[in-house]
Amino acid sequence: MTGFSSEWENCYSNNTQLSSWPWSDVVSLVHRFCRPLLTSRDRAGKVLEMGCGAGANIPFFRELGFDYKAIEGSQTIVEVLHRRFPDLIDNIICGDYTSVNPFNEHFDLVLDRASLTHNNSKSIEKTLNIVYHSLKEDGLFIGVDWFSMKHTDVAFGVPVDDDFTRISFPHGQFEGVGKVHFSDENHIRGLFRKFEILFLEEKIINRYEPQDNHQFAAWNVVVRKGSV
Repeated sequence: MTGFSSEWENCYSNNTQLSSWPWSDVVSLVHRFCRPLLTSRDRAGKVLEMGCGAGANIPFFRELGFDYKAIEGSQTIVEVLHRRFPDLIDNIICGDYTSVNPFNEHFDLVLDRASLTHNNSKSIEKTLNIVYHSLKEDGLFIGVDWFSMKHTDVAFGVPVDDDFTRISFPHGQFEGVGKVHFSDENHIRGLFRKFEILFLEEKIINRYEPQDNHQFAAWNVVVRKGSV
């Protein structure tokens, strides 16, 4: 499975990275940009999550009435999710989203919260091409926490594959998680060149205690399927 790092399988096997609450930026961006899906009485919106991890966003989408599906690379966490959500056994699939979308349908929304960012540029471009062809006309992609080149930890990783990807972080939030991809504005606009960018923001959070000069920086992006 070339698109998924074994480090994440190890994380889930060791019961780490088990976020259980919906990410606040996911909640706010879905409510802001997917309102027609939330107010429709005719049908449930279809959402595909790339790399659902421990399933933090699943209860949120189920509460909204979405038809939820996910592709996740870790067999360990997929089995956990199947036990937790037995009615979603056919909807949460272990697979490599950088290679193929196993669901034979199109989606109103594709979501990624800091999963694609654990691949190199080439794999991200391949995945976004799959996303494009997996969306309905005017369908949306929401990306949350795509790490920025302004993130302090960029300096601690070893460059690999391309100018934007790092590996082998000795400490911090990226220790032990394999590849981490960082973007500047021009790069992220280039990655989404096939889409219409509706929303792009860079979050920068400076930490004052402990006094370690740490800066978290990441992009949130909302794009719509459009012509090249």
